[in-house]
Amino acid sequence: MDEIKTYELSDLDKMGFTKTVKVFICYELQPTAHPDELISSVVEGVRNATRQFPFMAGTLGFQQSGKLCIVVSPESQVEVNIRRFGSTEHKPFSILVNNSFSSNDLDFIQLLPEEVNGKNSVCALQLSLIQGGLILGFRMNHAAGDWASINIFLSLVCQSTKAYRVCLEAPKYTPDLNRAPYNTPAPDPSVSRQDLLESLPIFYVMDKSEFKPPPPPPPFKSKIYKIDEPIIQQLKARCAPFLGEVDYVTSYDCIAALAWRSITRARLQLHPEKAISPSRFIHPIDVRTRDIENRTTKNYFGNAVVGCQVGPVTAQELVSDGDKEFATAATLMRKSISIVSLSTVGHMTSLIGSLSPTETLGSRADFSNMDVFMNTWYSGKAENYDIGAGSVPLAVRLDASMAGACAMILPNFSCGKERLFEVFVQLPVEEHDLLGKDAEFSKYFELVV
Repeated sequence: MDEIKTYELSDLDKMGFTKTVKVFICYELQPTAHPDELISSVVEGVRNATRQFPFMAGTLGFQQSGKLCIVVSPESQVEVNIRRFGSTEHKPFSILVNNSFSSNDLDFIQLLPEEVNGKNSVCALQLSLIQGGLILGFRMNHAAGDWASINIFLSLVCQSTKAYRVCLEAPKYTPDLNRAPYNTPAPDPSVSRQDLLESLPIFYVMDKSEFKPPPPPPPFKSKIYKIDEPIIQQLKARCAPFLGEVDYVTSYDCIAALAWRSITRARLQLHPEKAISPSRFIHPIDVRTRDIENRTTKNYFGNAVVGCQVGPVTAQELVSDGDKEFATAATLMRKSISIVSLSTVGHMTSLIGSLSPTETLGSRADFSNMDVFMNTWYSGKAENYDIGAGSVPLAVRLDASMAGACAMILPNFSCGKERLFEVFVQLPVEEHDLLGKDAEFSKYFELVV
């Protein structure tokens, strides 16, 4: 007889418990498509993926020891909600295409199952049929995994759906669930708390009584921009003569440097008195392949990212004109990534483990002031989300839950030979209006929506 199964999560996973990730994949349906058959195929795809990732059907909870875990009962299933929208209930797919899948045309609340208070499901999925299209909405608690994990699970759902439709054997995937490298290591007497703080400059230790909730955020404006490979090559060429401290800079480094400098310039137009203020750039780095001791693998399913800080740099220094100054920002990106490894996770969990019951970690980053957060989901590819029957995935959109300045490189849905990067940017309204007028930003980025 099947029994309740418990999957213990890592100490790093625990940090994501209060966060939720929401993803929306937009599919065009061909006139010959049979929606009911497609829905039943996706449901079967979810079942196949869940058989290989049974913990995705569970709920999150804490053990008496304080460890976070996922509990799966024999009757647990990943929730798949089906919703059919009439022509007056949601804009048709043709309008979504014409408006480049603007968030103004997508009601993210309606495109996901309603959350049940206190249930703490690992994930939920909704299939929304609209006129001419299908939207797959997915919600997952961040404690269960990072973007790489979400991408693995959704790709398996979609590839299983396609296989089922054409009567092929369902694809298989064996996740690595070895949590040990992501747990708090044994205490090292030679490493002090100060040593840990120096390796994690984003954080400081504070008394819980000193914590003050942030003020309500201002109204935000979100837009999506694109930048293609030839433009990226121009940015790399700007950097080439000034790469004394690193051997190369990547496309990501150039995009990140361009966004950081441009957002900071827009802010300084509003607040010139902040010219000498420090600016930080924070980005999560995946350590799965940054492990020289081979303690983890690229198939690890869970949270394997750790926050990394670039800077601080004085705002006026950061935005200085010139190729050398741009190359300096891109170089800082590359240097910050190069020092991150799986050991950084141990530093993070050890620092948390050193806290007394009255202490907590404070963050030096202030994304409502002069700091910027950026992440990348570029590893997601359109072909991995193909569900067959001519149901073409045309776009991925996200519901940003962060109250501050942030940017996100969206999954790679470019169709041509040349790579194309779509970048989601969220800023307060006044800052975003000025960003669109920034000379360097508008020279290289093109507005999508």
